[in-house]
Amino acid sequence: MRAMKLFADWLLLPVAFLTLVSGLVLSLGTQWGLARHRWVYVKFWLTLATTAATVFALRPGVNSAVAAVAAGGPLPDAGDVMMGPIVSLSAYVFMTVISVLKPWGPTKRGRRLREASGRRSGTATKPADSSERARPARLNA
Repeated sequence: MRAMKLFADWLLLPVAFLTLVSGLVLSLGTQWGLARHRWVYVKFWLTLATTAATVFALRPGVNSAVAAVAAGGPLPDAGDVMMGPIVSLSAYVFMTVISVLKPWGPTKRGRRLREASGRRSGTATKPADSSERARPARLNA
């Protein structure tokens, strides 16, 4: 149990905050932006939620379990102890998957910024019609 307390205090909390800060820095410093694509937006809010859950639920739960064992009480239920890490792991796996797959399109703000940058550069950013993409080029012989 002491190892869990050390793990919760000295590893989980700094890693949770590092994840949040690095995500903000990367989103604001890259082409993806913070509110340009829906998957980045979802990742931000999930990271914020998991960081808050680490601070306000996981650490206090681990600390109370350690205090109960140190006082000679019964061991806490394994389900109570494991639920926080399972939820956190599931959230981080989901965020990793959406980072790789990049589902969902741009937000309204992202579409507006893309159109504005296309107008400034002089190129049209009109999406191709589906019939144009599906039709192969034909050679006239």
